[in-house]
Amino acid sequence: MTNLIIMALPAIVFFLVVLWLLRPWRYAPRSGQSLKELRLENFVPRHYGYFPQVRQDKVAPREVAQAAHRERRGVARQFLVGLRQDFSNLERLARMVAALSPVISSEQETERLVLGLQFRLLYAWVWVRLSTGRVPLDQMEHLTGLVGSLATRMEQAMAAVGALSAPGLNSNLHA
Repeated sequence: MTNLIIMALPAIVFFLVVLWLLRPWRYAPRSGQSLKELRLENFVPRHYGYFPQVRQDKVAPREVAQAAHRERRGVARQFLVGLRQDFSNLERLARMVAALSPVISSEQETERLVLGLQFRLLYAWVWVRLSTGRVPLDQMEHLTGLVGSLATRMEQAMAAVGALSAPGLNSNLHA
């Protein structure tokens, strides 16, 4: 019986962590917003461009270095929250573009879901590392890259949707 408990406990913990990662983020905008709030500027990632400032490292006396490290961890946490907002906005934009797209490939949707899962898992890992006192710059750089990758994919998808819908608009205007 104790072997069953020992085996089931990690599985339950893993399941709870996955549920926690898949929960909706409180910073994600609610559906049913007004058209005024659906401007493109609300979806463009703003935070991921600040990674070079987060990455900076200076040499200082011990007391100053400790205070700077605490502040740096705080800045890194704020940066992470901003990255999460950027990613959430881009995911929302991706859902809207997919709804407008006449051709939605299951491969693209799967790719978007995998990218979202990668982001959430890495985000949780970085948050845990920051909470333990470390600033995991390599993982933060990877998170920043994931946001940039999704932003690039969204630009390409929006251009493709625009190209597909433009001929139809032109023919309707001349009819």
